[in-house]
Amino acid sequence: MAENLEALGLGDRITVHTIRGRGGTIISRLQDGRIILFDQNSQYFDVLAAGQIVECHVVNVKENYVIVSPISEPKEIEISYIPELEVDEIVVALEKLIESVSGNAAVIPRALLRVIRLEQLIIKILKGEI
Repeated sequence: MAENLEALGLGDRITVHTIRGRGGTIISRLQDGRIILFDQNSQYFDVLAAGQIVECHVVNVKENYVIVSPISEPKEIEISYIPELEVDEIVVALEKLIESVSGNAAVIPRALLRVIRLEQLIIKILKGEI
């Protein structure tokens, strides 16, 4: 995602995180929901991939989208997370706990299990695996 900039104008410099869009294209998004498209004439266009951070200049601002031109080589986003093996062990322990309790006692373990699964999904999205 890009920085929260409501008054975005031509020539502004922003740093964005790349994600995979429809059809496998690389895009980003502003916090207001607008799509960020990358200038295909940029020297860095062909090296853009999901899960990167790149500094850009704004070259066109429209109601529903913004076009930016990368001004530096994209860098991989470093993602730190619990290794999947450790997560698997935690998931198994939570599933056993959920089976062994009933009623309100299962609410917290179920919530933790859901959070872990969402976190793993987010990591896969950021890595460009989904």
